[in-house]
Amino acid sequence: MNIRKDIVWRVLLSISGLFLFGILIIYFIGRIQFVEGEHWRDLSDSLTVKYRMIPPVRGSIYADQGELLATSMPLYKISLDFDVIAHRHKDSFPIHLNALAANFSNTFGNRSATEYKALLNRAFRQRDRYFLITRNASFLQVKQLRTWPIMREGRYKGGVIIEERTKREKPYGPIMARTIGFVNENGRGAGLEASFNDALSGDSGKILVQRISGGYRPLNDEFAVKPKNGDDVFTTLNVELQDIVHAALLRGVQTYDAQFGTAILLETATGQIKAMANLTRSGEEYLELFNHAVGTLYEPGSTAKLFSAIALLDGNHLKPSDSIDIEWGKTRFYDRIIEDSDAGRYNKLSFQQIFELSSNVGFSKSIFKAFQKDPDEFLDIFNRLHLDKAIDIGIRGAGNPEILNPKSPGWSGTALPSMSIGYSMQLTPMHVAMVYNAIANNGRMVKPYLIRGIGALGSIHTEYEPTSLSSSICNASDIKTLREFLEGVVLRGTARSLSTLPFPVAGKTGTARIAYSGKYEEYKYNSSFVGYFPANDPKYTALVLISEPKGSYYGSTVAVPVFKEIAQKVYARAVRSGLPDSLDVQYPAMLTGQYADLKRVAKEFEFKIPGSDLDNSDWIRLQRDSTAYKVHVVGSNNRMPDLSGFGLSDALYLLENKGHKVRFTGHGKVRKQAPEPGAPLAKGQTIYLQLSTRT
Repeated sequence: MNIRKDIVWRVLLSISGLFLFGILIIYFIGRIQFVEGEHWRDLSDSLTVKYRMIPPVRGSIYADQGELLATSMPLYKISLDFDVIAHRHKDSFPIHLNALAANFSNTFGNRSATEYKALLNRAFRQRDRYFLITRNASFLQVKQLRTWPIMREGRYKGGVIIEERTKREKPYGPIMARTIGFVNENGRGAGLEASFNDALSGDSGKILVQRISGGYRPLNDEFAVKPKNGDDVFTTLNVELQDIVHAALLRGVQTYDAQFGTAILLETATGQIKAMANLTRSGEEYLELFNHAVGTLYEPGSTAKLFSAIALLDGNHLKPSDSIDIEWGKTRFYDRIIEDSDAGRYNKLSFQQIFELSSNVGFSKSIFKAFQKDPDEFLDIFNRLHLDKAIDIGIRGAGNPEILNPKSPGWSGTALPSMSIGYSMQLTPMHVAMVYNAIANNGRMVKPYLIRGIGALGSIHTEYEPTSLSSSICNASDIKTLREFLEGVVLRGTARSLSTLPFPVAGKTGTARIAYSGKYEEYKYNSSFVGYFPANDPKYTALVLISEPKGSYYGSTVAVPVFKEIAQKVYARAVRSGLPDSLDVQYPAMLTGQYADLKRVAKEFEFKIPGSDLDNSDWIRLQRDSTAYKVHVVGSNNRMPDLSGFGLSDALYLLENKGHKVRFTGHGKVRKQAPEPGAPLAKGQTIYLQLSTRT
């Protein structure tokens, strides 16, 4: 009996406890719902709703004619809120399902219409709040989507969620890649993108988003803080000129399997950088990996003889006609021997000739004699030419020159002879181009620059003007002399292959050994040429530097052909644009080729040639005297033609088409031939040609 009472008591106690616990649960539910409800709802919102930073549209980078070099293209993430669609389009969605599936498939191409139909139908049944369609829709695709059934009703009535982001595009691909540059996720980079990152970036905005399964969705289409788009950067670069320079440099580095190459094209009067190419070998390719034009320090070699010539003229140490004993091209300074590339050919040369023929002995002896008692007088030229400091062209990474001086640890008795021919100094290619541009500019030195201004929406609001560094780097008579020297290099000196261009050119070749860790490597050279054109009224200054070419290393054979291609095509561009006067058109003294081809050339350049009785297939030579061209038919079928002055391609075409074999040596124009002109020719006979750049 007692046991039964005990069990009943325990059961009643348990029921009472459960009843009281239920009352407590109801109490706390009511308290949370009605008393503390607002607090917990705010806490819930704080955990699921937040502001997301919205990046602004990055500013664009423009070329000088308004072409886009870099811009931010909008991309859109498209999602669907089926809670909205199911609520507002419960009956119409099944009707439009097939059409929507087909539209999504045809427009975005990421799924078939059948797959879209199944996925959309399932998301509709499950009321998926954030069903992803695509992450990379274009503006035109979004515009098209907004015309479709249901989708046209927007975010709140149609359930379509559109989120915008941007992707950086460079329309010209690898061309100018290093100059344009980049910025990585850490905010570090190179080129214009990094140098003007603050201006290009703009200010971020804010938008309210809610956390859901799988991510966040915007709560509305309005920004809490609207992003401020970045400014645009306007450069001096010309797309067409850049293409010319890039293509010519690429051919040059590929031909000689070089380590790297750089080429610069300056507008003479202003210092604007119209083109700047930098190509570095990367495996089997050449890519824009580093801006050698402004960042690479190198010993300029013979192109620095212009600095020595300025010093010698400025101090009245030499006159152009003064004779210099070059000791047959070989001399000694203490323990160092200095030698000319054509040692043994000359014993005495004038000052002008040592420049034109690039005599190392002539310059080292002249500078040593003039400045050995006062080296600082010679070094002052480097300061006056602004070669003692980095050039700020508008982008980061400018190299800081290193010039040996009497206080340097490496100074010795051989320093002056070494510096006179472009060693014992480290300059960037831009420094060298700047000095030559000053000579072309009648002594006025302008700082090379890359940025025309900063602006927005295609308009410049902050414009940058040319900066004059010196009204004249030396007196007018010395400038005249130096220009004659530079023209002489082309007419009689180391760059005679440029004399065949239809306009005058002036400049200087450079060939310099490369030192690694203070030791000069055998067969490793920098080959360069820097000059301006047309020489009588300069419009452009160009520098070409090719490092570690293989097979040949002289500036005259490696860098000059690249400069020649650049100058020729820039000239042709001016003629094509109807501006022949701007480059002082001068027609070549001789033209060779098929009559039909030469007629087309004459028509294009608006000059007349004789020969109306000739057949279009005849090979002819046009020889110009002081007044007009005269025509000469080149040989007959059974006779050896006179090929003097022919280029190799024309000679090969003419002879091989007639069934003859050709062997040749050298490069340039045909200077000698065997058999002699007019000699009988047998079918299949071998013909020997000797080519040379010398006239």
